Amino acid sequence: MTADAAKTETVEHYVSTAPFEPYAAETLTPEQERFYRASQWKIMWWKFRRHRVAVVSAMVLILFYASTLVSEFIAPYYLHTRNAKQIYAPPQEMHFFHEGRFVGPFVYGYSMQLDMETLRRVYTPDPKQVHPVRFFCLGDEYKFWGLIEGRFHFVCPAEGGSLHLLGTDRLGRDLLSRIIYGARVSLTVGLLGIIVSFVIGVTLGGISGY
Repeated sequence: MTADAAKTETVEHYVSTAPFEPYAAETLTPEQERFYRASQWKIMWWKFRRHRVAVVSAMVLILFYASTLVSEFIAPYYLHTRNAKQIYAPPQEMHFFHEGRFVGPFVYGYSMQLDMETLRRVYTPDPKQVHPVRFFCLGDEYKFWGLIEGRFHFVCPAEGGSLHLLGTDRLGRDLLSRIIYGARVSLTVGLLGIIVSFVIGVTLGGISGY
């Protein structure tokens, strides 16, 4: 190509026909705008919901707190019920089949002997004593939240039998029932401590911000 031909050749000028938008690069998609406009609480909720262990732990904790509302109902025995014949009794194992036959949830009764060398009570399961577990039944009397008298329980021992899934203490009191009642106190104290700490922290934080 000669020099004269190169001079006469013209280059096509590109002109965009799209409308001019100076902020087009900053335009957010609907999904991005949803996160951009979300509050701090909503962002915290999204992060919490993605954490499976935290979600499961929260469900368990909610279940524990819900149980404190009906401790008298779900406990097999009243808090102070004693059985002097079953002091320091071991846990009774739950069974469903007796001699190859389905009976439903039941426990075997205790057979107790006194060890004359140590003077300790030795308990062994007695297959002849089959104690079916009763549900939604009448059992020990109690005062619901110390106000309303009642006897209705979610689970009860068999008539004339026993049901100590975690054993008994030195006074013959059912440990499971006492744990259920004690959970109400322990969880309530912890919750009140968190509320008081939160209120004090927010108050002091607001004062120091001015």
